[in-house]
Amino acid sequence: MPTPPRPMALPFSWADQERHLVGHLSALIRLDTSNPPGREIAVARHLSHELSRSGVRHTVLESEPGRANLVARLPGSGQEPPLMLLGHADVVGAGPVGWSRPPFSGEVADGRVWGRGALDMKGQIAASLLVMQLLAAHRMPLRRDVLMVVTADEESGSRLGAYWLWENHRGLVEAEFAFNEGGGQRFVTPGGPVYTVQVAEKGSARMRITARGPGGHASVPRPQSAVFALAEALLRLRAFAPASVLLPASRRMLAVLADLYPGAGAQAIGQLLRDPTWARAHGLPVDPVLREFVVAGLHNTATPTVLSAGHRQNVVPVEASVVLDGRLLPGEAPERWVAEVRRAVGDRVEVELLHGRVSHAGHDSPELLRVLGDTVAAHEPGARVLPYINPAATDARAFPETKVVGFFPSASDADIMRLIHAPDEHTRISDLVFGAKCLLDAVLRLAT
Repeated sequence: MPTPPRPMALPFSWADQERHLVGHLSALIRLDTSNPPGREIAVARHLSHELSRSGVRHTVLESEPGRANLVARLPGSGQEPPLMLLGHADVVGAGPVGWSRPPFSGEVADGRVWGRGALDMKGQIAASLLVMQLLAAHRMPLRRDVLMVVTADEESGSRLGAYWLWENHRGLVEAEFAFNEGGGQRFVTPGGPVYTVQVAEKGSARMRITARGPGGHASVPRPQSAVFALAEALLRLRAFAPASVLLPASRRMLAVLADLYPGAGAQAIGQLLRDPTWARAHGLPVDPVLREFVVAGLHNTATPTVLSAGHRQNVVPVEASVVLDGRLLPGEAPERWVAEVRRAVGDRVEVELLHGRVSHAGHDSPELLRVLGDTVAAHEPGARVLPYINPAATDARAFPETKVVGFFPSASDADIMRLIHAPDEHTRISDLVFGAKCLLDAVLRLAT
């Protein structure tokens, strides 16, 4: 990729655009696209109306009735492959409990936009829409096509959205780069502010541990019961220290962190790079959330989620089980991880694989990271970007030939991201505008 020039300036005021950006997001939140059932067609129709007003060519594609995907395209000269702005229209469900405002109100108050999807990820969709409208309105000469792709079904596996588009309409969504969710958290470090950029994400291995034992009346103690066997297996799992794996993306992340945490931090990171272990990763003297990223980025994991045992309080169950949410480093095979977990928990229980998915390798693109680093530094002097492996999954899983990165910087600290999927999800308007500025800047650097 050639070194991009400084981005072209657009003759407009962000103060004037803030109202449009907030209005877009508020309107999108009011469209309840909880998945299930999805009903993403409502978002697709709204975006279609706005894009039509701006003269942006687009198409709406339904994988099933009501499960709509939208693909918009601003044509460039074709000197370079397309750049994609990627987002998903569906959200996780939200009941009224725990919310101070109705979850689908899209209310604008206290300098925030409130509601389900404000962070995950209708805010970024609103920003992508604004970027497309601004590029179209100012007739920006582009050296590559700029796509806006809004998908269905990301919250339930992407089958009716990103995967469906890739398998059935690949020519519409092929791109060199894509800006997606999964990045943009801001951290303050001794070496200055840093913004995360997802460059890879983990695969999955959903497992079930099952223990069996004698049943009977609960008035008689039964030390060999299934519940005790399962509890012992879970204690063994908690004490399990899996082997550390240093992938290129993790090495790059640790190199940046060593610069940001001089002294004891850099020394501990150096030791981790020379001899990576579970204990060393957990003991890094860095921000606790960044430490979580390091631990997740160096290890396969298995987290207990759903426990099942018994049907009456006075009956000892003959079977007890727990579902494990396993997350795998890129390239790791689910079957191999299941075998390792099986050895860790012991032979008193059974471990079966329910579902597994291998994540494709991350896209190591130093030049792209340099562009994104220049972008954040232009909006916050001294800021840097931190590449990392996302322990969760996004629509990036469906585009193996595209360099998909998580990039939508938030001017607030990382704690705001903990509102994703939680009650009272909201975004600060200042964060929304900051993210839109960075997104537009990065597009101009890569496409003009």
